[in-house]
Formats: sequence, C-alpha cells, structure tokens
Amino acid sequence: MYQSPISDVTIFFFCATFPTVPSSHLHCHFNSLGNLISLFIRAMTGKKSTNSLNLEKKAINAGKKPTKLSLADFHSQLDKIQTENERMGKKTIAEIWKQFLSHNSGLHNGTRGRGVCCEKLPIISQDVVQNETTTKSRVGFSSTVSSVAEVKKLPEKPDKSKTGKPNDTIVTLLRRPNPQNASQGRRKTRVRSSPGIPTPPRNVPKELEELDRMTSADFRHDTAARLDIMRSREKGQEHMHFFQNVLHQQRNLIKDRTILVLCCGTGTLALMAARMGAKRVYAVDYSKVTGYATLVVRQNGYEGVVKVMNGRMQDLKLPTKVDGIVCNWMGHCLLYESEILEVLEARDRWLKKGGFILPDLGSLYLVASEEHKLKSERCNHWRNVYGFNMNALRRYAVAEPCVALTTGEKLLTMAQCVLRLDLKNARKEDLFIDRNIRLTVNREGYIECFLLFFEVQFSSSLHFKLSCNPCFKSPFKSLWMQSVLFVEQPFVMRKKLHYTGNLKFKALKPNNFKEMEIRIELYEGHEYYDDWVMCTGLVAKRWLMLEGSQTLSDVESCQDEHGENGGQNF
Repeated sequence: MYQSPISDVTIFFFCATFPTVPSSHLHCHFNSLGNLISLFIRAMTGKKSTNSLNLEKKAINAGKKPTKLSLADFHSQLDKIQTENERMGKKTIAEIWKQFLSHNSGLHNGTRGRGVCCEKLPIISQDVVQNETTTKSRVGFSSTVSSVAEVKKLPEKPDKSKTGKPNDTIVTLLRRPNPQNASQGRRKTRVRSSPGIPTPPRNVPKELEELDRMTSADFRHDTAARLDIMRSREKGQEHMHFFQNVLHQQRNLIKDRTILVLCCGTGTLALMAARMGAKRVYAVDYSKVTGYATLVVRQNGYEGVVKVMNGRMQDLKLPTKVDGIVCNWMGHCLLYESEILEVLEARDRWLKKGGFILPDLGSLYLVASEEHKLKSERCNHWRNVYGFNMNALRRYAVAEPCVALTTGEKLLTMAQCVLRLDLKNARKEDLFIDRNIRLTVNREGYIECFLLFFEVQFSSSLHFKLSCNPCFKSPFKSLWMQSVLFVEQPFVMRKKLHYTGNLKFKALKPNNFKEMEIRIELYEGHEYYDDWVMCTGLVAKRWLMLEGSQTLSDVESCQDEHGENGGQNF
C-alpha cells in the first residue's frame, strides 16, 4: 500500500490536537492520503466541503479498495485545495501549520513531508492495543492482521509550566504494526506425537543373514551373489548340460570319493556330485553366494555330504585331500575373467596324486571373419548419428572387444589354435600367449574383425566337448559365445596370398585375469616369409579387456598403427 510522506508522529499530533474527529472516521480516512487531507481541512475549518463528503462516502463504500496516490499527486491536490481556500477567503494550509507550530513551542522545523522533531516534547508511554482485523488478500483468502495502532483518549492531567498554564499537547509514540506478529494472535493447536511404528521382524533364514545385510555397493563388487546373475549362468546353459552328462557317465570316478567343487555358485554341481554317490563334497566359493548354497544343500537333505565353505583356496584349509576337482573355470577368450588360478592353487595343495580335474583340456582359436552387419551396428553407427559426426565414440567401440553370437557363414579363414592347456600339468607361465600365426584363406572377402573362441574337454571322456565354435549349432545357450576384435578399416583377403603375423595375449597385472590385452600384427605376402620386412603390413592393433571403462590414453593406445586405412589406400 502507498505510504504517506507525512510521518507517523505528524499524524498522531493531528489526532491529539483535534480530538473532535470521530475515531471511526479516522480509521476509514487513514486508508488514503486524499481522505487524510480532507479530514485535516475539515477539522481546521469546522465545515464539510463537497469534496470531503464525496471522499468520505467513497472511503466508506469502498474501504477495501483504497485510493493510491503518488507523492506528486499528493502535492498537486494539496496545492489545489490551498488555492480554493485562498479564493474563498479561508486560512491557507501554511497559515494553519504556522499557527499550530507557534501554539506548541516544543515543535521546531516542522515542514511538509519531513516530519516533526519531538526531542523536547513530553512523551507519555501508552500500551499498544492489538486488534485482530479480518481482511481479504488479493487472491480472496482471509487473513488476520494484528498489532493495529489505535488512538485512545487519555484523561487530561494538568502539567504546570513556568508560566503556570497547563500544557495542552500530549504526544503518544506507538509502534508500527509488524506483519510478522500477525500469527501471534492465532490459536495454537498442539499435535500429539504418535508412538513410533516398530519394524516388523524379518524372517530371514540363518544362512542368508549375511546376504541380507549386503547393500547395492556390495553387490556391485560381488555380482555372483545376485539372483539374476545366478539364473543367467545356469538356466538353459550348454555348460550345465555338459557337466551333467560327464558326471553321469563318469560316476565311477565320483562314487565313494572326496570331491572339491570350486566356484560352486548356488551349489548345483556339488549336489550333482553328491547325487552320483560322492562320500564327501567340499563346495567352495569366495562370493557371498555360499549363503544360498548352504540353504539349498540343507533343503535338499545333503548337509551330511556337502560342506559349503567361503573364501579363496590360498586362505582355506581342507580337512583332507580330494580325489577330484570340478570347476567351471572358463572365461571369455578362455582366460579373461577365468578362475584358472584357483584351480591351479587347489591342484597344487589339495589334489591327490592321480586325481582328476573336470574339465582339464582347453584350446583357444583365432579366425578372420567378414561381419559387416555386426560392425555397422557396434562401430560404424557412430559415423553418422542423425546427421552428426560422432566418430570419436567409434574410436572407443573399436578399441574394446565385444562378446557376440556369430555364425560360420561369414568366416574367411581356417581357425588356428593359438593356445592349448592341460590343467593337470599346466603352469602359470603357460597362460600367456606370444606366438606367430598363419591364416589360411578359404573364402575371399573383406575382413572386418577377428574372432576368438575356445573348446574344453574332459580327458577321460573325450567324446563330450564344450565348444564356442561359431560353426557349431547347439539348442542351448552359450555363456561365452565369441570374442570379437574389430579392425579399423576392412581389407580384402585373397586365396593366392599368404597372411602371417604375431599374437600376444597376456594379463596387465600379475595373477590378475580381469585386465588383459590382446595385440595382433598381420602381414600380407606372396609366400610365408619369416622376415616380415618383405611383406605388406595390414594390421598392427591393440585391444584392451578391462573391468571398468577405458581412459582416453587407453583408447589412443588401441588405435591401429597403420592408420584407419590399414596400410592401404581405398
């Protein structure tokens, strides 16, 4: 609301000097400065002008919608009224103020709009009367405004001065209404607090108490303890049928024997060995999934045969040595994320002489393929994304191997074995590949990628084979499929030419198969030259298999040394 340029002190001087003005009129007229001016003139002249009556009626009829005046309009109306009074022979406002100020000797320098100095006036303290006035806000809601200043008529007490005459001026200083105190007059409702709701008891089996306390961060580091991972690793998987068939056929090796099952998971393989007549089965896993395995073993009634243990083989101590080790130890490219180090540790510490490992034979193969559609989906898609060039993301896609299910229809060369393992006598040094390769072309075409796949067998039952060969058709799912290594730029492989090179496959850190690198160099020549200086370089590229995301330096190190053209101009 518009604030008057006349100070509060001046307003209350006016009220004290002219007590004949009704208080009801005072509250109405204080809403606008125009009404205040009319009230002032009417009190000085004792007459009601036509303008003042009209303003009074408007203020009464539209009290909720007061007139807003600017400072310029206020002075304009004041000058207009002063001119009319001079024409009618009445006292001017300046003369009235001069008479008022001369009558009260305590006032000094009282001017229009500047307020009055009241340092020498007697001040009588008076309590502020707080009235609750219900008004409506702009949006139509009612609100209560407290601490409204109200003028009360005080009894006159004679105050004799030096001249012996009583002082007729009484000044009362009141505080301005504070909107923040409006809520103080409201009735306070006390809300009774309800008692806390007790947490219902969790009926968690004893075996799963530790799993029940795991958080999402724990499951990120222990993915084997997640139910969806357990289901995907066992439901309809080819390797589960492979183990079931071999254990059933070789049950004479299992019956009345002590068996160690590594990376037992939910305990399925341990229960298979117990069903085949094993005397004692030790199910070991370093994941918290052993809680589920313990529960499953008890519910199936094999707690007297199967003992579940949690930890790594280097930290555990078995009661006795075992006659055989059963483990699903394979990983992508046979070695990446594999559990082969756990198998070698258990073999050296706890396997009896002449014992068996299932499976114990493994082979890794390399082949060139023309997977144009797969490369377009995974890599070349970033060349044009809705009209934008995102080739920077393509560099990331080409730098990292991917796992995909391919078919043998796109193969260009014969598969070459780059690694053979026999876990009964293998050493850690045998798990790193650094050897020369020769690829024989059986179908001409543009090479888009290299494929790596493996096969495993049990030496006592060679007619059972677990293979990830893309040419092999199986009704079951494959957990590993094929590892695809995309090249930067395709090139033609011809039957009349010879392709030689080198393959390196090793871990980035000792005894850690969760971070590995693959490096392939491929050359083209008319004959198989031992000296590659006589050949044309086609591929010199590195691929990283990491647990997390690749950094910018990792991506740069995985770019082909021959450039995007692969040493040729297309």
